[in-house]
Formats: sequence, structure tokens, C-alpha cells
Amino acid sequence: MEMAGFITLNNGRRIPQVALGTSRISSEKLEVTIKRALDMGYRHIDTAFLYGNEAAIGKALHEHMASTNLSRQEIFVTTKLFPTYMKGSAVGLALDESLRRLRLDYVDLFLIHLPCAMKEIETYPSKPTQPTEMMSVDLRETWKAMEETVYKGKVRSIGVSSFNSKQLAYICETARIQPAINQVEAHARLPQKNLHEFCKSRNILLEAFCPLGSPFFIGPTERNTVQSRDNLVENPIIMDIAENYKRTAGQILLRNLVQRGIAVIPKSENPKRMKENLQVQGSSRISFSRRLLKPTLQRNMKCVLNQYQDVSGFLPGRKCMDNIQIYELFRLLFNNYDITQL
Repeated sequence: MEMAGFITLNNGRRIPQVALGTSRISSEKLEVTIKRALDMGYRHIDTAFLYGNEAAIGKALHEHMASTNLSRQEIFVTTKLFPTYMKGSAVGLALDESLRRLRLDYVDLFLIHLPCAMKEIETYPSKPTQPTEMMSVDLRETWKAMEETVYKGKVRSIGVSSFNSKQLAYICETARIQPAINQVEAHARLPQKNLHEFCKSRNILLEAFCPLGSPFFIGPTERNTVQSRDNLVENPIIMDIAENYKRTAGQILLRNLVQRGIAVIPKSENPKRMKENLQVQGSSRISFSRRLLKPTLQRNMKCVLNQYQDVSGFLPGRKCMDNIQIYELFRLLFNNYDITQL
């Protein structure tokens, strides 16, 4: 029987369904946030070379384990391959640098951060910046090198991030080790229904970053169609549902994904919200209504949240739901789920 709060991956290893996201947490607050999260019961820490915080996280983990009874085996650590190191010969060296910064002998999950390679660099900056110049690297070459990290015992599971179904199928055709996870943006405005179904058909876990929505935008201003009004935790429909069920808007949004069998990575440094986010991984078994998979589409709102979005063939297409769709989704959700088990 599956332990509450964990999901079994296609290689038999278990992953905590709720992780602590660490992107954009200030360096001044990161170490105390990591230690507080572990004290609260978080057992999954998500980071990446791109975030520039692996060293601070490694320090916090090392100090916390030394001062408590918590063992390395009890903590699930995810990091990601920076897109400038996607040549086969660079993958292992990049992982070694991440392990050095994290003060670990292995990571539990290693992901290809983006399905596109950026111009190669031979150094490992402490504060990497988002690259803009692309280069051509076959994803299968990168994946083969990812597999080698598993064979060498430096990684327990490997996966990808922001891959669409075609990109996943491409590497799966020749993979010796199938991807365990596809980490993508997913939330109430972007439910990722089709991609989720594809991943389930391949026994690949879908993991959601920005599960509370993504009001941030890092691409060109002219492509920004996501405004402050699109902040889901302040959406009046979701706030009304949260009030009716005596929950927070964040808990409603996270529970929606958790009940679909999706792992979630909420980011917070606020102790109250961190605790609330962790509480959504209840042990109740709740039947998922098939009607949820068929929301009536009133209109589409293009939601571009990444500057690489419009590069042909690189990232999944993103069409976000408007308020009408959100209302229908959550009306069905709470007519069919026992939200009291949150």
C-alpha cells in the first residue's frame, strides 16, 4: 500500500508529493527556510543550478542533518541540468559541480531543465544568468549522458522539465532508462490535461512547478499577456471556494493537483503558508470525476511565461483558462471531491 504523501515512480523509488520550491527565495532567507521546512516535515527540496542556490541549500542540509536525527535517506533532493551543459561530455561534469555545491554524494532526482541547449560554457558561475544564444544538441545525446549518472550511482532517478509529448516520445524511443518525471508548469489556468494523459500512458509522473499560478514573467515585454489580475490565489472564484470550505486559496489550488496524482512544488518562505501547503497531502482516497476532464471551453487566453516559449519545437504550447473555465472546473471539483479530507 502506498504511503500517504508519497508517489511511487516507474523505477520503484518513492517521491514526496509536495516539495519545497526554492527559486526566487533570497539568499538571506534560504538557509533558515530550508531548516524550517525540514522541521515542519518537508522531505523534498527542489533546486537547480540555474537558481544559484545549491551551495546555500547544501550548507543548510549538512547543518540540519548534523544537528538532528534526520538522515540523508529521508530527504529527497532534486536538481536540474543547466542548458549550457547539454553536450554528452558536459553532463556528468555539471552534475559533479552540483553535487559539490550541495555537499551530497548523490541526488534523488536529476532533470534536464529545458528541452533546448544553450551556447556551451566551460565555467560554473556561482550566480548563473539565463542564457539566450542557442546551440544544436540532440536530446538523445543528453539523455544518454543522464543515464550514465544513474549507472555511476550519482543519481537515483532521472527526468525532464518543460518537455512536450513529442520530445518525451523522442527520447523514450531509444532510452535505456525511461524518464521518471516531467516537471512542467501546471495550475488551475493551465491544467495540462493532454500532457498529463500522455505521461500517464508512459508511466511518467507529472510534477507541477508554479502550482499556484505564475504571475511572474521573465520574457520580452511585448509577449507578456499575463497581468497581475491573473494571480490565482487572489482570483475571486477560488477565494470564494476557499472561504466556503474554510481553507486557503493556495490549499484549494494545490489540492486540485494532488488529487489528480500530480506532484507539486509550491514556493514559500512564509512559515504559515509553508505549513498550509504541506497539509494538502492527505491520505484519503478520493475518486476523480471523469467530468473534470471535459470542461466546456469558452475562450482561450494565451499565457506566455517563458522567453523560450515561441521557439518552434522547444516548449509545450500553453493555453490558459479564463475565469469561466476556472469556475466550471472548480464547481465540478467540489461537487465530486470530499474537500473536508484536505
